[in-house]
Amino acid sequence: MLVPGFDTWREESGLIFVRGARYAGKTTLLNALGERAAESGALVLWATGWPGEHGLPHGVVRQFLETPEETHGHPDEVFAHAGPGPQDADGTPPGAAFPERAYRRLLDLAGRRPVLLAVDDLNYVDAPSQHFLRYLARRLKGTRIRLVLAERTGQAVSYCEDFRTDVMRLPYTRTVRLRPLTADQLTAWIGEQIRAVPGPPVRTAARRIAVAVHELSGGNVQLAGLLTAKYLAAAGRGGTAPAVDAEFRETVRAMVDDIDVPGVSRGARAAAVLGRFCSARRLGRLLQGDTVLADRVLRALDDLGMLRGPQVRQHAARALVEDPDFAELPDVHLAAARVLFEDGVPVEHVARHLRAAGRIGRPWDPPLVLEVAHRALEEGRTEAAGTLLRLARTAAGTEEDRARAEILLLRSEWLADPPLVASLVPSLTAAARNNVLPAADIAFLVRALTVHGFPDRAEELLPALRTADRKPQEEAEVLLAEALHGVWQGVPPHRVPPGPHRPPARDDTSRRLLTGPYAWLPTVLHRIPRLLHAGDRQGVVFAAEQLLEGIRVKSSGVEPFLFACWALEAVNALPQARKRCLELAGEFDGRPSPVWTSLLAAVQARIAFASGDLDGAHRRLGQALAHKSWQEWGAKAGALAGLLVEVLTERGRHEEAADVLDRPVPPAAFRGLNGVRYVRARGRHHLAAGRLHAAVADFENCRDTLAVLDTDLPAVVPWRCDLAEAYLRMGDTAGARHLLEEQLGELPAEETAAEGVALRLLAAAGPAERRIPGLKLSAEKLERAGSRLQLAYTLAELASAYREAARLSLARTTIKRAQRLAQQCDAGRLGQLLALHGSPVAPHDDVPLADHTELAKLSSAERRVALLAIRGHTNREISTRLFITPSTVEQHLTRIYRKLRVRHREDLEDRFSSALVGLDALT
Repeated sequence: MLVPGFDTWREESGLIFVRGARYAGKTTLLNALGERAAESGALVLWATGWPGEHGLPHGVVRQFLETPEETHGHPDEVFAHAGPGPQDADGTPPGAAFPERAYRRLLDLAGRRPVLLAVDDLNYVDAPSQHFLRYLARRLKGTRIRLVLAERTGQAVSYCEDFRTDVMRLPYTRTVRLRPLTADQLTAWIGEQIRAVPGPPVRTAARRIAVAVHELSGGNVQLAGLLTAKYLAAAGRGGTAPAVDAEFRETVRAMVDDIDVPGVSRGARAAAVLGRFCSARRLGRLLQGDTVLADRVLRALDDLGMLRGPQVRQHAARALVEDPDFAELPDVHLAAARVLFEDGVPVEHVARHLRAAGRIGRPWDPPLVLEVAHRALEEGRTEAAGTLLRLARTAAGTEEDRARAEILLLRSEWLADPPLVASLVPSLTAAARNNVLPAADIAFLVRALTVHGFPDRAEELLPALRTADRKPQEEAEVLLAEALHGVWQGVPPHRVPPGPHRPPARDDTSRRLLTGPYAWLPTVLHRIPRLLHAGDRQGVVFAAEQLLEGIRVKSSGVEPFLFACWALEAVNALPQARKRCLELAGEFDGRPSPVWTSLLAAVQARIAFASGDLDGAHRRLGQALAHKSWQEWGAKAGALAGLLVEVLTERGRHEEAADVLDRPVPPAAFRGLNGVRYVRARGRHHLAAGRLHAAVADFENCRDTLAVLDTDLPAVVPWRCDLAEAYLRMGDTAGARHLLEEQLGELPAEETAAEGVALRLLAAAGPAERRIPGLKLSAEKLERAGSRLQLAYTLAELASAYREAARLSLARTTIKRAQRLAQQCDAGRLGQLLALHGSPVAPHDDVPLADHTELAKLSSAERRVALLAIRGHTNREISTRLFITPSTVEQHLTRIYRKLRVRHREDLEDRFSSALVGLDALT
C-alpha cells in the first residue's frame, strides 16, 4: 500500500500533499497512486503545472474537466462566468460562481464512481486554479473525491507558498516528503524487479544489488532505476555488478542543470571540485562569500541523493567535474587551492588542485606558490612540491624567480627524476655563474651535478663555491658538496695530516653540524679519517655501520650511503654492507628511486664479485646500468666499467669485455680511484688475453696514479699482485718476488683476499719444495676471507703441485674441488683453463711415456711437460694447462733437452712422436 488508508474511499483523509525535489519520484508516486485508484474503479483526472502557463487562468482546471473521461455536460458551461464581466443576476461578483460550478461538476462525477484528482508541479499552477483547488480541498470531507498534489522543492520560483500553508492546515491532509531511497527501500523495489530472474534467492540478490546501486546513486530514484535496468539487462550477458557509464554521468549533469535556482549549477560543480574537503563554509568562500547560495547548493544536491555528508559522492562529482562544458574549471581549481591552503589542509591537496588547473593565476602568484612548495619540501612531501614547482617555473617572470623555482624543484626531484635534472642543468649553472643563487643552492647544485654525471660542470662551480660569501648556516652545505665531489671521484673527502689527534673545533658550525640535518657529517669529515690514519679498522667499520643504520631511502640523501661505502671499501670491509643494502632496497614500497636503485645495485655488484658470485655481480651491474646510463654515472663510470670488465673476463666472455673497454669513458673518471680501478681491470683483461706488455703498462699506470693521489690501498687495489703475475708470465721471477714481498708488508694485519692471492703467486715464484705449503696457506687465507673465485685458482695451482709431487690422490681431490668452485662462481675463464688441463691425474696419465726407454729418464713433472711439447703446445699453453708458471716450463724443457740430448723442440717432436700413439689410444 503506497500511502496507508488512502485507497480506502470511506476514510476521512482525502488529500495527500507530496513534496520533493525534481527526480525525487513525485511523478512516479502520482502515477502509482493513479494506477491503484484506476484499478479500484476510480476516475483519475490529471493536471500538471507548467512554468510557461502560469499566467493562463484556469489552465489546470481545464485539464481536469476537458479530459475525455468526462462526458456529461460541456466544460464551457463551467467556465462561462469564470472570467471578469458584469455581476450575475443574484449580485455575485464576476467569476465567484466558478468554483462552485466546478465543484458540483466533480461531485456529479464522484456520484457515479470515486474521483482522484492528481496535480503535478503545483509550483507553476495558475492563481485561479489554485483558488479552485483551495476551495475544493476544504470540501473533500465526506465526498468520494480524493486530491493528490505534488510540489517540486528547491526551485527559485514557486507560486504556491500561501496555497501550501492553507492546505497543510487541513486535518485530513497527509504530507509525504520524498527523500532519496534507502538501501532497504531499494532492496524491496529491486526484489520485485528480479522475481522472474533465475539465480540466487531473491532477497539475497536484491540486497546485494541494492547496496551497490545505493552506493553509486545515493538513492536517487532516476539514477537507481537507470543503474538497475542496465544491470539486469547486462546480467544475462555475464555482468556482475552495477556500473557507471556515460549515460549515468549525463543524467547527473542534466539533473543539476535542471535546478532553476541561479548559481546552483556552478556551485554544485564547485562543491564537486572541493571533493572530500567540501563544507558549507568553504563552498561559500569559493562562491565569493555567498553562504546563502552555498547552503542552497548543498540542500539541492542532498535532495538529489548526491551528497555523503557535505561531500559530493564520488561518481556524481566526477560527472560534474568532467563536464566538457565546464569552462570555469581551471579557475575553480585555483580558488579551491587557495581556500584549502588558507585552511591549512595538507599541502599535497593544494598541489593537486593547482596541477589540475594547469597554470598559476589569481588568486595565486609565483612567490606564493614557491612558499607553499618550500613548506611541502620541509614536510617531506616531495611529489606535491614537484607539482607546485613545475607550475611556478612555468609562470616565473624573472630569472631570480625561475632560478628559485628550479633549485627547489631540483631539491625535490633529484633522486627520482634524472631526465628532469638534466633539463635543469643549463639554466641553473647559468644562474650560478650570474650570482643569482646563494652559496647553499650552488653547493646543492654541485652535489646534483656530481651524482647525475656532469663532472665538468661541477668542477667548474667548485672554485667559485669555495670563495663565495656564505652565511654560517650555509657552511654545512658547502662542506658536504666538496666531500661528495671527492668521494664520487674516488678521492677521500678529508685527509688528516700526521700528528697528535685532536678533537674538532667546537665553533658554531660544528655545533650546527652536530645538531642539524647534517649531524652525520663530522663523522665523515673528522672521525673516519682519523680512524683510518690510526689504522683502526674496527672503528672505521663501526662508524660506517652507524651511518648505514641511520639511512632511510624516503627521507635521506644518498651521501651518507656513499660515504659509508667509501669507508668500508677503504678497509676492505664492503661486504659488511650486504645486509643493509637488502634492507634499503626493501624500503621503496613499489616506487623506487632510479638513483637509489642504481647505487644500491652497484654496491651489491661489488660485494658479489668480492665473494666470487660472478653471475650475481653481472646481474646487479645490469640493474645499475638499467636505472642509470653510462653517461649519468660521470666520474664513477670508470669504476663501474672496470668492475664489468673484470666480471666478464673472469666469466670467459672476453669479446664482451673488449666491447666495454671500447666505450668512451669521461676524463673525470681518471682523476681518482675510479680511474685506477678502470685501468687495473683493463690490465687484468690484457693479462687474460696474453697481452703481457699491455698489462704491465696498465699495472704500472695504477702504481703511478696512486702515488700522485698520495694513497695506497693494497687490499683494495692490489696492483703489486697484478704486476707480479705479469712478471711471472714473462719469466721475471725475481721482480715478481720483490713485488709480492712488498705487497705482504703493506697489507693490514687483518686477513684479506689480497693476502691469499699474494701468497699463491709467491709460491709460484719460489722454490718447488716451498710451493705446496705456500699454496695451502694461500687457500686457508682465501677461504677465511670468503673469496671463492681466488680460492678456486689457488686450489687449481695446489692440484698441479700435488701432481708434480706424485701425490695423485690429493691432486685428484683438489682439482675436483676447484672445478666445483669454478662452477659455483660461474668462472668461465677458470673453467676453460681446467678443461684444457683435462683430467690431469688419470691412472694412465704417464704410463706409456714411462715405459719408453729414453723418456723413462725424465721425472714425472718433466714427462708431463714433454708430452705436451711433443704434441705441439706452446710454453704458455703448457703453463696454463699444468697450472705452473712459464718459467717452470722453461726450466723443465731445459732439463728435458739435456737428458734426452736434443737441441730443439722440433727434435723432440721428431724423435718421440711415435711414443704418443699408445697414449692416444688409451685416452
